[in-house]
Amino acid sequence: MTLPPSAKTGAHHHGRHEVAVYVVKGRSRIRWGDELEYAADVGPGDFVCFAPEVPHEEQNLDADETLEFVVVRSDNAGIVVNLDLVPVAEPEKVF
Repeated sequence: MTLPPSAKTGAHHHGRHEVAVYVVKGRSRIRWGDELEYAADVGPGDFVCFAPEVPHEEQNLDADETLEFVVVRSDNAGIVVNLDLVPVAEPEKVF
């Protein structure tokens, strides 16, 4: 998956899938939780894993470069559930 400079996905989850994200290129802020209340900044070589139905979003922190990552799900159904939620203003940083 690629994400253009300064772009972010909307809040979503992947239904029954477990999801692993591997950052290939760029810097990303990943937020997750029912109100996207947790955040971690990740870069090349980092993995992020989500249990089924965990809301999350990815943000490209670079204003000039495309973010590239590999997304692996526990099956091939391609489920994406977009969510209409109000995220907390200041997420708790996780290191």
